[in-house]
Amino acid sequence: MIKRICFFVVGLFIMSLGVAFSIISTLGTTPISSISYSLALITNINIGITTFIFNAALILIQFLILRSRFHKKRLLQLINCILFGYFTDLALYLVSFVPFDGSVLMCAVFLAVSIILTALGIFIYMPANIAPLPGEGCVESVAIVTGWRFSTIKIGFDATMVIISLVMCGLWYSNVFGAVYIGTVISAFMVGFTLRQINNLYAYITGHEVNVVNQ
Repeated sequence: MIKRICFFVVGLFIMSLGVAFSIISTLGTTPISSISYSLALITNINIGITTFIFNAALILIQFLILRSRFHKKRLLQLINCILFGYFTDLALYLVSFVPFDGSVLMCAVFLAVSIILTALGIFIYMPANIAPLPGEGCVESVAIVTGWRFSTIKIGFDATMVIISLVMCGLWYSNVFGAVYIGTVISAFMVGFTLRQINNLYAYITGHEVNVVNQ
């Protein structure tokens, strides 16, 4: 159990680093954080609070999807919301020390690092089967009900988050690209793809495939 908790915490922190790199890149935050960031921009409320509100709503959506298959353990995701918010603040502080000159090349490098870290974080913390972040929990819920691949659903889910964020900022913020930009769109498609490649590489090296979906 202790080993699983360690993997969970490490994976969550790595994912928060991915979010931090995406924000610093100035190319748009990660899709899963885009709605929370949009809410923060629109309402001037701390992003930690908007993250909690948004993720709590995602837990409700999971309940509506799974119904009788919704296990009480999924309520632990509320703790994840608080922990992930703290890790994101910490990651932003740490990444601020990484040299960044604002050039196109550095923006692209930071975006690539963000995508890899986000996918790697998911790959590490989801199989620990403690409790997913609500975003991945929603993806997992759809995978359980439909039997589709997690990585495929992840791409569709992230793309949906991007569209919603654009609509929110277009309607209620001064800049439609306030929370999302080209990097967000790229991440929406590439995180799921990268997650699949990491899983395939792990399976090739070890001979064992990691299942990120927990029934």
